[in-house]
Amino acid sequence: MLLLRRAVATLRHRYRGVLLIAPRSSGGVLVGPGAAQVDELVAWERAEIAALFAEDGRPEGELRERLRDVRLAVVYSRNAALIRSLARVVPCVVGHDPHPAGGVHASEWLTRPLEDLGLDAAAALEPMPATEAEAEQAGRLLRELPEHFVALHTGSGSPWKNWPPDRFGLLLDAVAPSGRWLLVEGPADADAAAALARRPGALVARGLDARILGAVLARAGLFVGHDSGVSHLAAAWGAPTLALFGPTDPAVWAPLGERVSVVRAPAGRMENLNVDAVLAAAAALVARRP
Repeated sequence: MLLLRRAVATLRHRYRGVLLIAPRSSGGVLVGPGAAQVDELVAWERAEIAALFAEDGRPEGELRERLRDVRLAVVYSRNAALIRSLARVVPCVVGHDPHPAGGVHASEWLTRPLEDLGLDAAAALEPMPATEAEAEQAGRLLRELPEHFVALHTGSGSPWKNWPPDRFGLLLDAVAPSGRWLLVEGPADADAAAALARRPGALVARGLDARILGAVLARAGLFVGHDSGVSHLAAAWGAPTLALFGPTDPAVWAPLGERVSVVRAPAGRMENLNVDAVLAAAAALVARRP
């Protein structure tokens, strides 16, 4: 979802508003005041959305009313029925395979249909800003952390993408030997985070709304994670982000941000990535000016 930000920023150059139809759980991360964020989310789970997949489907009721003033719909789906349904009320509908092809970075791939329409792709993306309410909620956690704190996310969607937990421990010994640091733990990260959560100084962030977590990570002095949504979140909010890659290709899936570095494990195997290489990359990243 965060890799749509370039496409959203591109649309904002031409259109006065951007509406996103996406799952409520993930789509909400893009709703905000920034130049690469959307104005409104229509939850994918609504019954009116399911009806669009019928062969003779069309937007009805509140959804039809909401789409009445929409001039362009970009549909990241291969479902022809969905594209036809939207085309019954939206003047211009463009379908685009959501899966990147040919080693193209996902953000560029998702922007291609807009370039084909003559829109100039957005170049640099500014860090995502927080609303006043989000900043207030993030502040409650930030008060427990030092300035320029270290943040780690030791999980991902697959154990094959995870660096061994003991190496994160050695990394912490070097970059945060004392004081408080932040450990981000997602719903599937209990095993990956267990040993580190017991270390002195650990402040564990569990169950935070993604935008609140982003506002927290924006204040980090260093974030280290994997090819995961949390790394993309940290990068999008402007944190110095070191992303550790193994079997997946960073040329396609690397996070986007002003201060992002990637280290890829030799032969794509995370156990082959040594601590010294990660420490050197972290030092170089922190030394870079925003």
